Amino acid sequence: MTRAVQATTFPKQTARDELLSMLAFRRPAWTNDENAFISRFLHPLGLTSDEYGNLFIRIGDAPVLWSCHTDTAHCQCGKQTLVVKGGVVTTDDKSSDCLGADCTAGVWLMVQMIRAGRPGLYIFHRAEEIGGKGSEYISTQRPDLLKGIDYAIAFDRRGRQSVITHQWGGRCCSDAFAISLAAALDMQHKLDDSGTFTDTANYTDLIGECSNVSVGYFNEHSKKEALDMDYLDLLLAALLKLDSSEFIYERKPGEDDEDYSWLYDDADQEPYVQYTSKSMARFVEDHPDEVADWLENNGVSIGEIVADINMRGGVVRKR
Repeated sequence: MTRAVQATTFPKQTARDELLSMLAFRRPAWTNDENAFISRFLHPLGLTSDEYGNLFIRIGDAPVLWSCHTDTAHCQCGKQTLVVKGGVVTTDDKSSDCLGADCTAGVWLMVQMIRAGRPGLYIFHRAEEIGGKGSEYISTQRPDLLKGIDYAIAFDRRGRQSVITHQWGGRCCSDAFAISLAAALDMQHKLDDSGTFTDTANYTDLIGECSNVSVGYFNEHSKKEALDMDYLDLLLAALLKLDSSEFIYERKPGEDDEDYSWLYDDADQEPYVQYTSKSMARFVEDHPDEVADWLENNGVSIGEIVADINMRGGVVRKR
């Protein structure tokens, strides 16, 4: 069962002004400010809402899901003061703990794409910042919504170059798909296996190719958060001419990366990643700081490591 959302009309703004208006909202999940944001910027699009509050619309029959979330990591509600220097926006509001470009940038992109009539299923998820609750609801209670979807692309990644291939330590899309997506964008994006979590991670058992693309924010969830609006404009231009039929489909729903497997702690059933022995180098490369901390905390010195390697006939070379 779904319910239609009533549209509300607001004065028309330029795309850049609208982005800044969106960023002015501090909107923790399930707050009046998030609801006000949705009413102002999303309801006029004629979206449908599911029982949890996720908003969605399907344009055409392209087998691609475009994903973002409506909540931010702010601790408090209210409007915030923005500072724009060149094409970069930040906030110097002393009462604000972050800018909230995560995921306002993604919301803005999808609003522009919908208005332009770009094909695909668009989902504006609720409660991502408090555990991906909206996408979890869809994956468990409304998987029918994802019928016919082969690709899920989130707009919720820091930086300017990432096409995410792994989330939560496990593979979420094939390298072949990621390469085809980067090529279609034609903005020099690179494959990135260091993804943490966004909503598409909850769909990997239902959709074969799930990714996340850089949208130009940095230092997310902190007072230093900033958004490169010029990059975001370029990304939008690329998305408006992107042809999803050029994507390569290789990973099947539920397939795991051979170098990763999930284990669960018996005490609290929280998942953690186990790496196979052949991927130890990959693990160290992925988590150098954590490995260094572990070695130091266990009393292992650099000298001991070098001496042992030399004793075994290896050589530690300067990089």
